[in-house]
Amino acid sequence: MGGNSRKFKKAEKNKIKLKGAKLPKGTNVTKTNFKVRKIVLPDQIKQRNLSDAAVLSNRSLTVKDCLAKLSHTNQTAKCDGLRGLREILLKLPIEVTEKHLSATIKAVVGTAVDLERDVRRDCFKTLGLLFAATGQENMAPFYDVLLSFLRCAMTHIQPRIQEDSLLLLDVYLQYLPGLVLQNRDKIFPQFLDMISKLRNETKPERTLTLTLNKQTTSTKWRTRVLMRLVGMLKILIDHKTGKEEKMPEPDESEPMELSEDTDPFTPKSSKNLPRPNRMKVDYVFDVNKAHYPLPSYHRYEPCPLPSLFRRSIGVTNVTFTDQLDEGRKLKAYVQMIMPILFESWLEVHPAGDRTEATGRLLSSEAHTTLDLLLDIAIQLWELVLIYGRETKNSDIADWLREQYAESFNDHILKGFPYHQSVATSNKRRLKGGSERNMMDEQCHQQNFNICYYYCCLNENFRSVRNKNYAKIINYIEQCVNNWKFRSPEVGIHLLKVLRFLLLETDCSTVNQNTRGLLKTLLEVYIQAKLPPATRNKILILFCDIILQNDHLWREYGQDIFTLWLRMLPNLLRKPAIDFNVLRALNCFGKQNNTIFLQSLEENAEDIVNNLPLITVNGEQRPNEGKEMVVNVLFWIGKRSTLEKLLNSDLGALNRETKSYFQSILRIRLTSLPVENKAE
Repeated sequence: MGGNSRKFKKAEKNKIKLKGAKLPKGTNVTKTNFKVRKIVLPDQIKQRNLSDAAVLSNRSLTVKDCLAKLSHTNQTAKCDGLRGLREILLKLPIEVTEKHLSATIKAVVGTAVDLERDVRRDCFKTLGLLFAATGQENMAPFYDVLLSFLRCAMTHIQPRIQEDSLLLLDVYLQYLPGLVLQNRDKIFPQFLDMISKLRNETKPERTLTLTLNKQTTSTKWRTRVLMRLVGMLKILIDHKTGKEEKMPEPDESEPMELSEDTDPFTPKSSKNLPRPNRMKVDYVFDVNKAHYPLPSYHRYEPCPLPSLFRRSIGVTNVTFTDQLDEGRKLKAYVQMIMPILFESWLEVHPAGDRTEATGRLLSSEAHTTLDLLLDIAIQLWELVLIYGRETKNSDIADWLREQYAESFNDHILKGFPYHQSVATSNKRRLKGGSERNMMDEQCHQQNFNICYYYCCLNENFRSVRNKNYAKIINYIEQCVNNWKFRSPEVGIHLLKVLRFLLLETDCSTVNQNTRGLLKTLLEVYIQAKLPPATRNKILILFCDIILQNDHLWREYGQDIFTLWLRMLPNLLRKPAIDFNVLRALNCFGKQNNTIFLQSLEENAEDIVNNLPLITVNGEQRPNEGKEMVVNVLFWIGKRSTLEKLLNSDLGALNRETKSYFQSILRIRLTSLPVENKAE
């Protein structure tokens, strides 16, 4: 190396040095006599450059470019392709949904089972945007493809892919509920396989399995699965109740429609399993009692022959591959889910004996598990009631009571009532828990659900004189006396439970505990300062007890409602009133309730003087509420009182309402017997 360096230096020194010499002219000129060949661009690049920027991603990728990246083996390339598709969907969704829909769906949903977690999460985001832009109807032809990848993810050998399959199910539940509804028989077994297994291959009963992986506890994993189960059952319930909502609206004078609550606690008979509330009926008027309309349902209800002649549903060795009717499928659902719920509770339920004063203390996991358990059990019960109304058959309801009432009492009702410690509630608050969990340390919602479900599982619960029912009534009575909840939702939930306990038409008898609860509620309504919305709902509940079931009212005792009925006309003298309350008062007039009508006559003049000033909340059109007040005054039976009302000063009323007031009272005067003039 050293010798070569010396030789190079010596050669440099021996070169001729041109000092001050210049190059001849023309030797440093750039030559331009060369030929240029045209640059030919591929068609794909030419289309990208000439098309609108709205159909390109932020990195100038077309839909085909993004789909090509999804078939790449590199994780970054797949994420770039999914991100590019989302950007195009946000800019111009029609470019994807009309021209490349089939290819896009197959390519994107294929990444739902990718080994990389980031790719799967980007896949779920892209599917959500794609489903929202396309619509559920246009996605129906691709249900088989989407379902196959969901089932593949649920049964995948990789635990992380199984875990993320719940996120894929969330996307389907939110954007494609029809897919879950149509294929529920295929999804349910594999969905429950993630937390359970069959006890016997010939029976649908299941038992819990161990945790999915070492990084997630069994309780947390089961909680995630059960949360999705709540969503699946809700879709099924919405589908069933949607059929009933298409029926014609009932006549406005029907007393059964006083309450507008459409929740699981709405009073429904479980023995006779009553007909849908929205069925249009005719009215037959009794000559002797012309004030009370009698609905004649039998004229419009055909006899369901298939339900009468079908075989018993007591067969247990059934599978989803068989062609089963809805009753057997529903029973199979109950047999699969209920044992899992009880076993999940047994793993987290609080140990030790409960205290009579406060009940058992729940941990955070036990609180969540109990909440999900009760929600799912109530949803299953509602499905049973819907099926019973459709088939006019209560065999599944009777079977469910016989099968699971004892287990419910032993496992859940034994520690009732439950509550949460302050430390646990604060811990949930710091971890970002839901508002309901943060503000309900006493577990009111869970305890109210326990009360409701216990009454569902006991057919004639009001006549049952045992410690369990007495314990439930005592708890509800304490909550009524202390009606100061930190969350308004808790008060609404208590009203739903009270409606079921006091108004369930299947249980016609009344014991002393229930009668005492009704008296307590009346005292709180009269004396306590409750919010107006709460007072209106309690008022409508009392009205329904009297209007819907005359036998039930007599069982409670007419003396309980005497003072309350005398107070009702005073509501028409106040500045504001709810329209539903007016409908209830009108029904009292139709029933010719003597206590109510007597008090109405005494306050008639004050009511008419207040008519121009009263505000009716919830009226559908102007002056509808004031016309309803006039309809209530129509039922006054004294001619002298009506004639005095006709001579009242109605100058503040508008012309239409004044004319309606005068015409209605004149019609009433002509209908009264002549002998009333002497009075």
